[in-house]
Amino acid sequence: MFDNDHNFTSESFLAQKIILISSMSFLGINYGMGLLLGFFIFSDTGFGVWKSIVLYGWKSIDKDKFWIGIMTKFAILFIPISLALSGALLGFNLRSLVALSMYTLIANDAISCYTNLLSIKKKHDYKNKDLIEMLINFLRGLIYKSINSFMTKIKNSDPFDLDEKEDEQKN
Repeated sequence: MFDNDHNFTSESFLAQKIILISSMSFLGINYGMGLLLGFFIFSDTGFGVWKSIVLYGWKSIDKDKFWIGIMTKFAILFIPISLALSGALLGFNLRSLVALSMYTLIANDAISCYTNLLSIKKKHDYKNKDLIEMLINFLRGLIYKSINSFMTKIKNSDPFDLDEKEDEQKN
């Protein structure tokens, strides 16, 4: 993976690329969508820094805020990865939810790029609607409804009905 000087080699880069593509395929994450999302994430970060410099000057660039922003972007990637991994491990096909979350992340960062560019051009700090918050609320509601309906079915079922049905089948 590394040569003697601890530098990446072309073989290690190829191996990491194969591992990444294979794991994304296993999890049902489209590689092209992943690249597009990465492009918008990096573009949004760059435009956000540029907007901050244009609107508030060089002193507004704070290393801690920058790293918090970067870590937040990577934490947001946890949404499609956790959906895909949960679905794969439980044997469910959650590819549509993974695709929905990826499209939402791409749209959110694309809109943020546009908003940052508009803010730079007009020299006014425009705010955009956070699609990620809407996605999280949707997923939370979906999970809550599923668990609630499952618990209602368990509550409404009578465990003694199974014994009676087994007795009827024997006779």
